[in-house]
Amino acid sequence: MVNKILILSFIICIILLIFIFETNNNIKDADACLCTEILSNETFLNNVNKMPSVKNCKNKFNDFESAHLRCIKSLNFDNPEIKMDSLKST
Repeated sequence: MVNKILILSFIICIILLIFIFETNNNIKDADACLCTEILSNETFLNNVNKMPSVKNCKNKFNDFESAHLRCIKSLNFDNPEIKMDSLKST
C-alpha cells in the first residue's frame, strides 16, 4: 500500500513539473507589447527559424495588429479629469 502511494505521488510530481516547465516558456498576454515590436520588424520576421521568441510571438498573436490590440487592452489609461470653469460660458 505504501509503495502504491509513493509511486502515485512520484507520478503526480513528474506531471506537475512538466506542466510548470511547459507553461513558463510560453508567451503570455502581458508580452503583447514586446511582440508588437518583434512583429513590426521585417528582419526579425525573416529570421523566424533562428529566433524562438519571434516564432512564439507569431504563434500566439499571428500578426502585428492582433498583438498591438492586445497590448493596448493590457494598458490601463486614466482619463484626465475635466474641470469646468464656472466663470466661462461654453
